[in-house]
Amino acid sequence: MKVYETNFRETYRRICLLSGAEIVNKINLREVFDYPVEEKMDGFITYCYIDDETGLNFKILAGAQIDGDKIKVFPASYKKSVAVRRAEIEDTEITILAERYAAAFRDKIKVLEDTFAFDAAKEKTRYIKTIDSLRHPNFPDDIAVYFHGENFQPELAWVRCVEVEGNLITGVLLHELQQPFEVHTGDKINFGVADFNNEIICAVIKD
Repeated sequence: MKVYETNFRETYRRICLLSGAEIVNKINLREVFDYPVEEKMDGFITYCYIDDETGLNFKILAGAQIDGDKIKVFPASYKKSVAVRRAEIEDTEITILAERYAAAFRDKIKVLEDTFAFDAAKEKTRYIKTIDSLRHPNFPDDIAVYFHGENFQPELAWVRCVEVEGNLITGVLLHELQQPFEVHTGDKINFGVADFNNEIICAVIKD
């Protein structure tokens, strides 16, 4: 399975194996390990997380050597930190690993989650499956939202989800609109989810 074939929810906060020559050649091993690794790497064991600035990322926890269904693990340095953005590795092979692989990297994962503070309100929006088709593939908190108004043409914009209450989702507008809807970049807006001609849309209705 390729990275681009996955839904973010399949990989988010999971241990993932990224494998193949493409990902191995992409990473400078000196930035991952304290000492040169003599064995040939087939890929990397990673942890998937979301950063507001760079989107969906895979933090490298260890190198991997694959022998059939067995994986030999080469832990990365605690002093070094390397992550790759989903947008850069969409054609890479990915395997979701069993939770038992996480135990060895518990400390690293905790540091990572402390750095990108867990936001319970935002987390709740990440599990609204009905809007998955509207999410940006590399920035899953960002939703394509229609702005409607009596005197305006429908306009599509990116809005970053921050919380949900009942049937209303609250988000932050990420860029200026072309029409004067009286909202601006950085403003919080509330939007709803609707079925329009058998297609799910998110929309803001402005007077």
